[in-house]
Amino acid sequence: MRYGLAAVLPLPLFLSSCAGPESYLVSPALREAADGRLALLPFENYSNDVSAPGLLREEVAKRLAQRGYPLLETKETDEKLRALGITDGGQLAAVKPAELGAALGTGLLCYGALEDFTFQNLGFVVRKLVRLRLRIVSAATGETLFEAVGKGRDTKVFLNKDEAKTAFIVYSAQKLVQNMLNHPLRAESDKAIDRVFDRLPQR
Repeated sequence: MRYGLAAVLPLPLFLSSCAGPESYLVSPALREAADGRLALLPFENYSNDVSAPGLLREEVAKRLAQRGYPLLETKETDEKLRALGITDGGQLAAVKPAELGAALGTGLLCYGALEDFTFQNLGFVVRKLVRLRLRIVSAATGETLFEAVGKGRDTKVFLNKDEAKTAFIVYSAQKLVQNMLNHPLRAESDKAIDRVFDRLPQR
C-alpha cells in the first residue's frame, strides 16, 4: 500500500507527503487503542540471509519498549505461535489478526518484513542495502494503525583499478568480521530501523 498525498485529508489517518517507498501511515487509533499490549511477530524474510530477520527483530523489540509499547517477550510470543503451528513469519498471512490476538493475549500485532539485506562486493562497486517494513495492526479489527519502510544504504564506486582491488579485499574482510560478530550490515540495519522509528509515535 502506498500513500503520496501532499496534505492531511479529513480521514482518520495521518499520511506522509512523500510518494513511493518512503510513504508511511499513522492512525490516531494507535494511541487510542484500549488494549495497548503488543506482540512483535517473526519477520518475513525476502533476503538471502537467514539470520538477519532475527537480529533486526531483537533490535526492533528494544526500540518498541523504549517508545513505551507494552511488549510481550519475543520468546513467549514464539512459544504461543508454535502452539498454532507457526514457526516462520511467512506463515502469518494465513492466520487472522483476531486469532493471533486471542492466542497471544495482546490488542496490537507488529508485523515485520525484511525486504532487502544486500552486501554486494564487486570491487569496483560496493553496495550495502537494508530495507525493513513494519506494520502495527489492531488484533480486534485487522485495521493497520501504523506502517513505515526504513532503508539504510551505502554505495561506493571505485574507478581506479588498484583502488578497486584494495576495496574488494577490505570489504571482503569487513563482511567476514561482521558475520563472525553476528552483526552483518549493522550500520545499515540501524539506519533502516531509525528511519522507521522516526515515524512511530510514543505510546
